[in-house]
Amino acid sequence: MAAGAVATGGRGAAQMPMPGRGAALWRLGLVLLWLLGSMAPPAAWGGEAVVLQRLAWIEPGTGAAVAEVVKHKERFVPVDAKTVHPLGPDRTLWLWLRLQAPAGPAQPWGLEIAMPLLDYVALHQPGADGVWTSQKAGDTVAVAQWARPGRYPVFDLFLPPGASHEVLLQVRQQYPVGFVPRVAPSSELEQARERGYLLLGMVFGTMALMAVTCLIVWALHREQVFAWSAVHASALTLTIAAMTGVAAQLLWDDSPRWANLASTVLPTATAGINILFLRHLCSVSGRYPRTDRLALLAGALILLLVAAFPWVEQPLQVAAMTPALVLSAVLSFVLGGLAWRRDDAVGRWVVLAYLPLLLTVALVILRIQGWITASWLSMEGTAVAVALASPLLVLALNARSSDRLVLQARVNRLTQQDALTGLLSNAAFERQLKQVISGVMMRRESAAVAVVDLVNLSEIRRAWGDAMAEQAVLRAVIKLQRFVRESEPAGRLGAGRFGLVFEGVRDRAALQARLVQLVASGLAPTRGAELDVALRFHVAAVVLGERMRPHDLLLRELERLLKGMSSRTRRPIRFLEPDGELSDSEVSRDGDGLADNAPGGDSSGTGNSSGGVSGPRATPAGVPGIPAASQRSPR
Repeated sequence: MAAGAVATGGRGAAQMPMPGRGAALWRLGLVLLWLLGSMAPPAAWGGEAVVLQRLAWIEPGTGAAVAEVVKHKERFVPVDAKTVHPLGPDRTLWLWLRLQAPAGPAQPWGLEIAMPLLDYVALHQPGADGVWTSQKAGDTVAVAQWARPGRYPVFDLFLPPGASHEVLLQVRQQYPVGFVPRVAPSSELEQARERGYLLLGMVFGTMALMAVTCLIVWALHREQVFAWSAVHASALTLTIAAMTGVAAQLLWDDSPRWANLASTVLPTATAGINILFLRHLCSVSGRYPRTDRLALLAGALILLLVAAFPWVEQPLQVAAMTPALVLSAVLSFVLGGLAWRRDDAVGRWVVLAYLPLLLTVALVILRIQGWITASWLSMEGTAVAVALASPLLVLALNARSSDRLVLQARVNRLTQQDALTGLLSNAAFERQLKQVISGVMMRRESAAVAVVDLVNLSEIRRAWGDAMAEQAVLRAVIKLQRFVRESEPAGRLGAGRFGLVFEGVRDRAALQARLVQLVASGLAPTRGAELDVALRFHVAAVVLGERMRPHDLLLRELERLLKGMSSRTRRPIRFLEPDGELSDSEVSRDGDGLADNAPGGDSSGTGNSSGGVSGPRATPAGVPGIPAASQRSPR
């Protein structure tokens, strides 16, 4: 955008932007365009003075006095209003104007030259006693010393109603220049200037908001492209302020040297920043490394060149600024076009955003070269171009951020999900469990945790090999996922061990009903399988409202409970006892946590065991520990 910036003389969710958002941004850009369009001067001012005669003389130097110039009026020649005067170093333009105000009551008049980048301009007019008075303005004069401080030169003018009046304009510029002075009542000129300040303030506010937003996004997500966007928007805002005269009036009104230097330093520097910004935004280094290196080299060289501007003359600065603007504009479309070529939405938005900026760059180059006169569009068209480009660049940033978020999500899935089963990895499941336990403790939520062990996995591997063992693990995952909701965490804790979190479970009865169906589904035959191998599940569970432990300690207790169960146990579902019911010193007598036929168990499946666990006892027939009716549950 820097290329466009100099047009006045220099300057989430991982998804693509929705069409509605793009339409809204486009409407915003069109509204800004309409508002900024009102900054253009009207075709005719109400009560505008008539220019009866326009004469010009180019002085080959800068030392002529007004009295001497007036004595040699024969040197002046008639010129057209659109004439581009061939100025340069050590040359001065003297413009003789004969003006006539319309008849009517006397009122204050003003003469303005809406060209903030003039080096020096002075208005000389004769008084009632015939003595010539002068008012000065321009970049080489501190704005604080102007007769009327503002964005561009404005002079008070004495015009008697119905009578002609002669004035002299003295202008110096380092390159050819053409302009049309505006002569109108001071009230009309003041109203137009206020309207311009209002609308420029809207542009500056938009760009400042964009810069701050990008800076915040960069601080949160550390995406480099947003940092470059913040720098780019800041440089663009400062460049527009300099090119429209706002900066010279409000920021460095006492420094004419910097006001004059800023007209070349800021546009050229923004051109370099623009290239580096688009290099990050378009990201063509993968497919087009040479173009990427060229953009990096061009941007860096332009910034290094700008560092030497304070020590060279302004004609050399202008000579260096022109190719920098052209190079920035060309690379903007090259980088955007290459990104668009590979079907990257960023490239499309960049190309569309930079089309109006290309026009402003072309106009400023034509003006600097002396091929067109200074106009509102060539001097302040950057504000219009930015109003159109900003929504599109926001869409480009959003598209690039979405692409990065999609890639980041893929990487996160690789680190947080088990590659074979798609369940959460061990570490990711522990983090989820930690949050669930925190919710139970802090917000009195209800939840239960179960660790499921596929106890015959090693037997399957020995009998049928690794391929069948992996198939058994996948079948186990399919069966597990039938008994947990999509929002409930499920993770793989080992080769054949899985962790499940059941949200909203308040008691053992509800949890046991789900676990019984889970164990039964593993033993049920699989339709269509060439080799149907039963999956024997052992489950250790706990209702979090009954037993509160840190997540790591809770998992160790559940795994220890599983290890204490024999491979042929008739009670495959065990529960950790509630806090305070049994002491930790009570242990089982046979390594199974409780003898399978121990009299201390409850035949209903809800009794307590002497080993800190409880579970259903063996049923008369069928699957151990599972009612016969439950064994016919769907797979």
